[in-house]
Amino acid sequence: MKITTNYTANTQAADAKANVRKAAEPEVAKTGAPESSARWQPSSAADTSHDIDTARVDAIKEAIRDGRFEVDASKIADGLISSAQELLSEK
Repeated sequence: MKITTNYTANTQAADAKANVRKAAEPEVAKTGAPESSARWQPSSAADTSHDIDTARVDAIKEAIRDGRFEVDASKIADGLISSAQELLSEK
């Protein structure tokens, strides 16, 4: 029994698949990071309507440093539950 393979056709098909995969991958610079246009940006980065209250940030930093900052666990829990409910209701 003689076994014949179509080596050329198999090689060309594999090369075509590799080219498709390569074309689908984002360009990567020498540093290994994706091109700047493909980088993820948080939605808040484009929204400049919310200014940072630097006085409030400084007051919180000072309270933490002095040991006066108190965490209200119930507020955090309520916020997490609210966020989860909002995310689930969008689906």
